[in-house]
Amino acid sequence: MKYLRQPKLLLLTVFSFLTVTLFAQEVTITGTVTNKENGQPLEGVSVRVKNSTTGTTTNNLGKFTIKAPSSESILTFSYVGFGIFERKAGATGAITIDLERKEDRMEEVVVIGYGTKKRVNVQGSVATIKAADIEDLPVANIQSALINRLPGVGVNFSSGKPGSTTTLNIRNSTTFPGAPTGVTNQPLIVIDGIIANPTQWAQAPNADWMENIDASQIEDITFLKDASAAIYGAAGAKGVVLITTKKGKAGKPKISYSGYFGVSTEAVKTKTLTAYEHAQFLNDGFELNARPLTERFSQADLDSLKGIPDRSWYDYFWKNGKVQRHTINVSGGTDKVTLFAGGSYYNETGNFGITQNNKYSFRTGMNATIVDGLSAQVNFASDFNRERSNNWKNASSETDDATIRAMYLTPKWIPVEINGLPVGFGGNAAPNNQTGNPWSMLGVHNAGTYRDAKSQGLSVNASLEWKPKFVKGLSARVQYGNNNRTNNALGYYPTYLVYLFQPRGQNGLLLSDQLAATPTRRVTSQSDQIEEGITTSKNYQFITQLAYGRKFGEHDVDVMVAFDQGEAESKNYLLSKTGQIVAGVDEFWAFSNDPSTLGSIQDALRNPQFFKSSKRSYLSRANYSFKNRYFFEFIGRADASVNFLPTRRWGFFPTVGLGWKISDENFFRDVMFVNSLKLRANLGIVGEDRVGNRLWESRFTQTTGVVIGNSVTGGLDPNVYPNPDITWEKARSLNVGIDATVWDNKINFTADFYHRYNYDGFDTYSTNVFPPTAGIPPPVVNYGQAISWGSEFSVGYRTRFGKDWGFNADVNFGWSNSQLLQSFYNEALLGTYGPDQIGIAIGRDPRRYNGTNTGYIAKGILRTQADVDAILSKNPNYLIGGAKPQVGFMDFEDINGDGQINDLDITTMYDKTSPAASFGITLGATYKEFKLQMNMNLRIGGKVAYDSEARKVPTTTQNAPAFWANHWTPTNPNGKYPRADAPLARENSTFWLVDGTQSRINNAVLSYQMPKRIAAKLRIPDLRVMVTGTNLFTLINPFKYKDPYTSNFANYPTLRTISLGVNASL
Repeated sequence: MKYLRQPKLLLLTVFSFLTVTLFAQEVTITGTVTNKENGQPLEGVSVRVKNSTTGTTTNNLGKFTIKAPSSESILTFSYVGFGIFERKAGATGAITIDLERKEDRMEEVVVIGYGTKKRVNVQGSVATIKAADIEDLPVANIQSALINRLPGVGVNFSSGKPGSTTTLNIRNSTTFPGAPTGVTNQPLIVIDGIIANPTQWAQAPNADWMENIDASQIEDITFLKDASAAIYGAAGAKGVVLITTKKGKAGKPKISYSGYFGVSTEAVKTKTLTAYEHAQFLNDGFELNARPLTERFSQADLDSLKGIPDRSWYDYFWKNGKVQRHTINVSGGTDKVTLFAGGSYYNETGNFGITQNNKYSFRTGMNATIVDGLSAQVNFASDFNRERSNNWKNASSETDDATIRAMYLTPKWIPVEINGLPVGFGGNAAPNNQTGNPWSMLGVHNAGTYRDAKSQGLSVNASLEWKPKFVKGLSARVQYGNNNRTNNALGYYPTYLVYLFQPRGQNGLLLSDQLAATPTRRVTSQSDQIEEGITTSKNYQFITQLAYGRKFGEHDVDVMVAFDQGEAESKNYLLSKTGQIVAGVDEFWAFSNDPSTLGSIQDALRNPQFFKSSKRSYLSRANYSFKNRYFFEFIGRADASVNFLPTRRWGFFPTVGLGWKISDENFFRDVMFVNSLKLRANLGIVGEDRVGNRLWESRFTQTTGVVIGNSVTGGLDPNVYPNPDITWEKARSLNVGIDATVWDNKINFTADFYHRYNYDGFDTYSTNVFPPTAGIPPPVVNYGQAISWGSEFSVGYRTRFGKDWGFNADVNFGWSNSQLLQSFYNEALLGTYGPDQIGIAIGRDPRRYNGTNTGYIAKGILRTQADVDAILSKNPNYLIGGAKPQVGFMDFEDINGDGQINDLDITTMYDKTSPAASFGITLGATYKEFKLQMNMNLRIGGKVAYDSEARKVPTTTQNAPAFWANHWTPTNPNGKYPRADAPLARENSTFWLVDGTQSRINNAVLSYQMPKRIAAKLRIPDLRVMVTGTNLFTLINPFKYKDPYTSNFANYPTLRTISLGVNASL
């Protein structure tokens, strides 16, 4: 019996061994991951073996292959916006996984500076946008695509011209009225952890780091809007923009192409008076003032003008611009090494002359696991930007306003050319009142005029991170970044030839086709000069960082300490010479060697603008949470800057944040429609040191000196009055916020309420305090004070209807206000209003006390003699702008009751001019493979004013908007606008302010995703085509004569761009 049991035991042992071996045997799993909603394959899904480093991602067809240690191994499938799915590997074979969409904003990982965190652990006001949401738009830079996308983030355009600068502003950050040159209201820009604009003097070239980075190379952009920016201490007062670029993903190499071609034209075109209307307007004024017939247009002249085409110089030169963009990205790698490389090309041709903008960018990054626990990351980026045009401007400017103004305002009875010759016209529409004609400058009779601006940058960013196994949760990291940029702008403005023709007509304002006795004239543009501006800037940043994060039961602890040191420097030269002596040569030697001019060049070379700063920082952040329900955060940063005296060099910037996830409380769990609800608040101090460097030291410029006897002795002139007490500008920031998701995460809601007190603001002594007889500019001091407060709201909704339809909507809106409390700037005029006064109110509400809302209270137009007699019967000495009232004049409220309408009657016109509410709205819909996304803005209420250029009446040398045709005359007593010579009619008044409600569709994208089966037949696994547009339609326009989003009707217009594009991946 004993022996019988032994074979059984042996058999059982062998069976058990075989079973264990079978279960331990490695298995290979292949499969497909799809979207449960529509059955479409999902690309980029992370597939990992749980508790191991083995992993892969799905390809463009949603397919994957992975090896697991055994069939009992757990596979984890995760994808952004979808729930995490786990299952046993099972036996070798093919499987299908359906992932269900589950968007929980609280679980999103956001960049917060020196690290990342889940949104639930963030206690400040942080806004994030994925680059994928905006990269299809046909815009020159990512800033332009952000308009109205995020609450509290403003986008400012310098011009509609190709290549013009676009800047960001967070929560209406401003500088003080007397702020010295260079102090910025722009946020700090950080790219992959390295600051791009560390000093204010480098901000202009460093703006190009954001201008030139292509959206296809960006993963996401995060904005720190409150005291959470204290992690950047002395540079976070104006907010922080954190840009995270794309990284490589494990898997076989994936090549992606995106490109589009488009056409751009003006979004809204201003219509000006026809030649006949212009002449008739002048005649109306001449007749009212009994001017001689020799100054008027005869009836024959008027009849001849009726036959002139309604075509301005603007119409003559305008052409549709063209835009194109092409990007190629490559991503791939193994579990140990991943690589991303991307290149882009952007080209935009302008609407006049040879204006065009070219951009090239290249970016590459590598992530590598050197040994288990030790990883390295290396990023390299370069870009080149060139903007060229041949319009009136200078090397330090990028606008074309002088050229556009000449085109808009030249009377239409003056032709651009007669018999193929450019007509010289001496009206004040030409720059400097010279006899000009853009035709010669814009290439037909080419004078060689041009402005050629180039910008090129190079950056390196490398880091090393160690996560030792023997201390779980500990990590150590070092990072080094270096940015270099060179900007060069060359302007060449030689003289050019125009032709003069014999006058014709009763008043001699019209031209015949006969040349004048002196038929030609040389016209100087920009003083017949050549000039070149050169700026070089560079900065480095070195960071060492130690972090520890662990979960102990219901307690979650995360601590980070770091050391950060950086240096930045910038040099700027501006060279100029006038008086060309060798025609057609754009070299400095070809211009006059006048001693004074030569001296200025030598001075520029001897005394370039040179700025250098450095900063050393110690910083820490500590986060604690209990039950993932109660949150505490502390941020502290100590900064030292050489911009300040050693004894005042250090500043400390702390922030404390608290959070409470109410939805996890037992008493709240019965509220079933609320998925998550969190309250948060933070209070802290942020600073600003981006001001002129070393203002605590005396500085001098070299001069030719003074004459002593018969010789000139060189010398030094002081150009900075030192202030040893200069220190950080500071802001105390309080933010209270709510984050919520409801109804199965279909609706998300965020609200922020903030208050900010700015103090020790960089300000400059006024001449009332610091006399100009000192012979030196007044010093910069810490004096300015201001407060600002407001609220921001954003609401998002996403849902699906059946299998084919989907809809999403995002709305952001807010309200804000501010008050200037203290400033040195022209203090004697502060709080006063009138001509040539700055109109800044101390301690008053700027929604009411502002330049737009300061003027006369208009009572209307005196349309009949009875209206005039009614006024004079009460006061025979009544005057309007020093003139006795006449029919067609405007009448105003006599505020002080002295019987005269003058500066003393200027007052605030309305309770406020700001809108009641402003909204940014993004709408989207999907149907099967079709997708439509649209962004628009809506401003409700408030007041906006006709621009000052439009309010100018037509003259013999200058045209005006077409609305002036409906002016008061004896035969048109009900005309909407006053007579030509009405005094004070063009000044600010309630007559020119209109309801500010306005709305525009900013951009839209309609795309079609090629079905996978069709794309596969084309051997392009992922293919999408799209039609896009920007500045599409102005739905509500308070002005009938111009685009409401341009400040002046005669400026370069806002452009509407329509493009056709394609995205493809292999």
